[in-house]
Amino acid sequence: MGLSLHISIVPAIMMAVSLQVWLPLSCVEEERTALLQLKDSLNYPNGTSLPSWIKGDARCCDWELVRCSSTTGRVTKLYLSGVRNGELGDWYLNASLFLPFQELNTLFLWGPTNFSALYLNNITTYGSSFQTLLQSLGAFPNLTTLGLGDNDLRGRILGDGFLNLKNLELLDMSYSTLNSSSIFQTIGTMTSLKTLMLKGCSLNGQLPTTQGFLNLKNFELLDMSGSTLNSSNIFQTIRTMTSLKTLMLEGCSLNGQLPTGLCDLNHLRVLDISSNDLSGFLPPCLANLTSLQYLDLFSNHLKIPMSLSPLYNLSKLKDFYGSGKFDIPSTPRSLL
Repeated sequence: MGLSLHISIVPAIMMAVSLQVWLPLSCVEEERTALLQLKDSLNYPNGTSLPSWIKGDARCCDWELVRCSSTTGRVTKLYLSGVRNGELGDWYLNASLFLPFQELNTLFLWGPTNFSALYLNNITTYGSSFQTLLQSLGAFPNLTTLGLGDNDLRGRILGDGFLNLKNLELLDMSYSTLNSSSIFQTIGTMTSLKTLMLKGCSLNGQLPTTQGFLNLKNFELLDMSGSTLNSSNIFQTIRTMTSLKTLMLEGCSLNGQLPTGLCDLNHLRVLDISSNDLSGFLPPCLANLTSLQYLDLFSNHLKIPMSLSPLYNLSKLKDFYGSGKFDIPSTPRSLL
């Protein structure tokens, strides 16, 4: 009797082991749904790529070009290079489609991807998937506009892929938290960059370095309004940006006297350093800013109008806002 029982159990154990080895791993449902949405996006409007990605198939880890973790069943790799048919035209990627893939560590998107603008705003709560996206941006060498606003970029590595963004003209990281000077060093390699938006950023003491911006020969607009800088040392970096046309530093907690470094910006047309704690006289060398059209010094402690003489010969200056020791109207006024 005992022998019979032993014989009946062994095949059952072997069957269980066999099922454990050969049973296909089902992927996480939210990721399966995201893959199907990604397929629809890749095939829009009438493509036929990725035929193995079938709506009724729960085994998405077995789908072509998909790799999953053997322990969690989550997608870890996507190989989508050249998947979209080039005859379908440009692919307008919704980057949020990748966010459900929490363990994604490899993403290949090389191919006919002629993106000119990509926005990855307010998505860092998804962890490593966002880091993977950052490191994959080199797949889009035609990008001219990149939005990374409202993100927590502390500890983020922009990656070597950013070195391929030679055509990038506008980078917006407004309202983000930054704590790595390496980010600014990477920005310095974007030689086509014209506009950098850093409004309302928490910089945690990290400021752009002079060296990081020396190669930005086309740089025209820097907006750091509302970012906490606390130090006028930022002007030591800004003075090297001689191609700047617009500089916005409103409400940046700047203090001390207005540095003479501003006087090197001969192409500057718009300067806003309002709502800071700057004091003293305007430097005489401001007379060098012969292209200046708009100047806002409102809500500082500058000695106005006693030191306005550097501005008298700026023939292009049309709008001026100022207040200080004397009562000056806060509406635009002409100095001519």
